[in-house]
Amino acid sequence: MLKNINWTKKSGILIIGICLSAMLLKYSVQPYRGTWIYKYGSLISLFVFYSAIFWSFINTILLISKYKSDLKTQLIWIFLSAIPFLYIGIMMMM
Repeated sequence: MLKNINWTKKSGILIIGICLSAMLLKYSVQPYRGTWIYKYGSLISLFVFYSAIFWSFINTILLISKYKSDLKTQLIWIFLSAIPFLYIGIMMMM
């Protein structure tokens, strides 16, 4: 099924998984507050989360530039790649 999908589309799916795993890591180190596990786990999760947000932005731009002429048919992939970036954008507005 994923054989016909190029790397920009595959990375859109991977970015969502990375963001979700970073959020899960952030919440799983909460019981260890005050220890080195919380300190480094929280720092790693923040770095991974914001790196995935940045890559989501870059990947969305790459998808838009690649499929300029065929934008309507590739809209689902563009939206899927932009979900983490849109998530942080909406959270900043609220």
